This record gives sequence, C-alpha cells and structure tokens, in this order.
Amino acid sequence: MRLLLSAFALIPSLAWADIIPVPSQVSDVTLHPYSAAITRTSSLKIPAGQHRLVLLGVPRGIVPESLRVDLSGAERTSLIYRDTFVPPRDYKSDAVLAAENTLRTINVRIQDVHNAAAKARLAADAAKSTIRFLDNLGENEGLAQADPESLRTLAQVVGQEALGAAQTAHEAELKARSIEQNLKPLQKERQEAQEALQAIALEDENRLYIAIEATATTAGTATVTLSYLIEGASNWAPAYDLKLETSDTPTLTIQRDAMIEQNTGENWTDVTLHLSTVEPVGQIAPSEIHTNRLRISEPRPDPAPQPRQKQRAEAYLSDAPLAEPVVADAVGQTWQVATSTVGVTYTYGRPVSIASNADVLRLELDSLSEPAEVMAWAAPLRDTTAFRIARVTNTTGEEILASPFTSRYVDGELIGSDAFSGLVSGEQADIAFGPIDGLQLSRDILARNEGDTGIISRSNQKTETVEIKIDNLTKQNWPLRLLDRIPYSEQEDLQISWTARPMPSDQNADNRRGILAWDMKLKPGDERTILLETTLNWPEGMVLR
Repeated sequence: MRLLLSAFALIPSLAWADIIPVPSQVSDVTLHPYSAAITRTSSLKIPAGQHRLVLLGVPRGIVPESLRVDLSGAERTSLIYRDTFVPPRDYKSDAVLAAENTLRTINVRIQDVHNAAAKARLAADAAKSTIRFLDNLGENEGLAQADPESLRTLAQVVGQEALGAAQTAHEAELKARSIEQNLKPLQKERQEAQEALQAIALEDENRLYIAIEATATTAGTATVTLSYLIEGASNWAPAYDLKLETSDTPTLTIQRDAMIEQNTGENWTDVTLHLSTVEPVGQIAPSEIHTNRLRISEPRPDPAPQPRQKQRAEAYLSDAPLAEPVVADAVGQTWQVATSTVGVTYTYGRPVSIASNADVLRLELDSLSEPAEVMAWAAPLRDTTAFRIARVTNTTGEEILASPFTSRYVDGELIGSDAFSGLVSGEQADIAFGPIDGLQLSRDILARNEGDTGIISRSNQKTETVEIKIDNLTKQNWPLRLLDRIPYSEQEDLQISWTARPMPSDQNADNRRGILAWDMKLKPGDERTILLETTLNWPEGMVLR
C-alpha cells in the first residue's frame, strides 16, 4: 500500500490555481471490537479551475490500506498521500480560533486587574516613603541644639504625619486586595477556557498529509468523503443487567447496554454510531498446519548433566518439530439491527458525542425477556451451599453477545457480577444467580483405606466411603441437581468400581467422565443423604499416582 500511495505522490502535479485547506469532521463511526471505521465529510465552495485540496485532520495512526477518498462536484486528477516530511501548516478551525480569542480576552481582563491593584498600591508606596522620611528626621544632627519645646512640637507634627501616612498606606493596601478579589473568578474562567480549547484543539502536527488535485469546470460546491480504519484506539463491549424474577412464572429479563470508549486523539461530536461484531483487522485466513515428522532410533543412555546454558543452546538447535502457534478464536433507545453473513451491526438512532481519552459511554440497547426455569445446583465437593440457576433458551432469533460486564439481580436485588459467555439463537444456557443460604451441603469421608500415606500409594487397593448431606432450610420447594465425582482410568490394570445409595440420575454428566449427577426435589425441611463408595485395585508392584 505504501508503494501504491507513493506512486500517487509521484504523479506530475498540475499547475493548480490555489491551495484550499479542507477541514473535515467525523460524521460516521463503526466501532468494531478492537478497531474503528471512521468516515469524515466536508463540503466546500470551489471556484472554477485547478486546485489542490489539502484534507485536514486525518491522524497518522490509521491503517494505510484502508484509506478511501471520494470527491463529488469536481474531477479528481490525482491523490497525494504523505506520512513523512509532512509540510507545516498554520490552519486553525473557526472553533479553535474562537476559543483562543476567548482565552486572550480573559488574559487581558486578568492583566487589567493586576494593573488596577498595582495602581492602588502606588498610594501605599508613597505613604511608606513619607513614613521612612519622618523616621529619618530623628537622625538629623541639628535637632541636638533644639530646645525641648521645639522638640515636642516637632515630635507632635511627625507623629500626626506618620499616622496619616500609615492610614493612607493601610487603606491603599486594602483597596488593592479588594481589587485582587476579582482574580479568583477570572482565574477559574481562564482554566475553563483553557480546558475548552484543549478539548477542541486535539489536532496536533502528528497528522497525515493528504491532498487531492482537482479540476472544477464551473464554480460550485464540492463534497469530500474520507474513510479509514484506526486500530486499537477504540473499543466497545456489551454490558448486561440480568434480572431474574422468581414468581409463579419465572422470567429472565436481559437489559442490553453497550460500553464505549475511544482515544483516537480527537473528539467525536454528534456522529452516527454503529456497533459491529465484525473484526476487519483480525485474522481472516485459517492457520497453517506444519508437517510433523517422527523418528525412531536405538535407545541412548541418559546424558550426563550439562550446564543449563548448554542445554538451552542444544534445545534451540535441535530439529524437533516446532510447536504450533496458538490462535485464539475471536470471540427504550432507537436501534436498528442488521444481520449479515459475517456479523451483526447495531445502529444508534441519535447523534452521539464521545470525548477522546476521557468519556466512557454506556448506551442502552434494548431489553429482552425469556421464560426461565429456576433450580438449584450443588457441588458439595467444593461448596457448603447450593446456588440458584436459571435455565433459559434464546428464542429472540438473534445472537446475544458475550459480555465481560454482567450485573445479576434476583427479584430486584443486586446479587453480584460476572462475565457472560453469550447465547446464539436457539441455544440453551444455565445462568447462575448467587448462593441459596438455606440449602446447606456437607461432604464427609466416613472411611478410607489407602495403604501407605503420602502422594504415592504403594498398596494395591484403595477404598473410600463418602457421605453427602443436603438440608433444605428454606420455606420453598427446590428442584436440585447435585454433582460429585468418582475417579476414572484408561488403563486395564487399574480397576475402579463404585456404588452409590441412591444411584445417580446421570453418569458422565455433561459428557465429562467420572462426573455423577443426582436430580431430586426438596420440600421445606427435607434432608437427603447420599453414600458414595469407591474401590481401586491394581497389580502388585505398581504404584498409584
């Protein structure tokens, strides 16, 4: 792409009549999970003739291959793109010029206050000079020859003059301080003006140089549209409130919101916002699978210990097959939803404004409701209480996306937050809604015979008896699914047998080997006991690990 764009720059320039700066505003944004598709538009008056239209505002951080520029109202003869040696420019938007003028006006007003205070202090300075003069009279050598009456008269005059001067200095200082009180609101006003200027003057010299050489046969209005991708400077994620109502007809309501933030370096003001599940800068082709060559050879004696540095070097130089790289799978208000073969796009029905590197916006999407089956799940191997589960099926006809932000409520009360793995259309899910303190669990080992103690058992038999108890101390009926486990083996010589009273409803629950499940219904005050016995046998001379 850079070679292609360089080729654009090498197209011979036409003798254009003038250079026209073209400021543009972000008008349309499509947010992908880790990128943003930006559209900027601008309309300008263009005279007849040949012109160079310099497109302002495009940041350097774009994906160059994604840049598209369209011009209507004039004929485009060439496109010039430059991301190095960008020529300087002194263009400023009208909004920036107005903000700078406001700031200058406030600074002048602040300086006027300082000048007025300084003028008021002139009287204080003059009075202080008078006081110093009067103080120096006492050091005059001629006063030594004066008679006492003259000295008394002089002292009285000096005292009166000094008092008057001191009062004048005090009053002048008070007046100056009163004038300076006007600085506080002005300083606050200046800070707000500086912040306002920073908010709209995010554009700096770190911008691309993009220009269109165009010819207009007649004077008129031209429209320029730029579109490009910015990677990693913005993101969005679903945020849900899952609200479970446990009435006679339990219902799960999913309040869907979207969390949005961006740090593209410029504010988005009144843009049309789209949220897309497609990731255009992600992986688009399957990973390559390399061949896996195996060899056999005569057994070799164990190598002598080597220094660690040498071991690492030999491991690096060996011709063993390389490990395959691990590639992770990409995983009220008026909204329009468009579903395509590659993803879903939500379009917000109102203009949206998001400040760069400042705002975190939460927009309300919609609310979905599904009937729920409320039950309890218990895992006494790990927990002392059962947990409330809502079983729901997505019948909305659209995918409910995964979300890292999911608050969960039961009958209007917040019980916690957790991630949500998402639901495709038609999928069933079991969603947890916190512990049920009144469903108490216990799991005790009544007997165990495992021969030698320790991590490795050298006996050829091991037996264990476990007692599991469930007490319903609540005042309601509970359908309960209890999960526990037994060991399993893939070796014929390791024999595992077990028995349970009562027997589980499901063995290898959820297609997980060794996981047992009991389904039961508990009335208030019910207590259930499960006895689980396991026996392991293996040949003499072998060890259980």
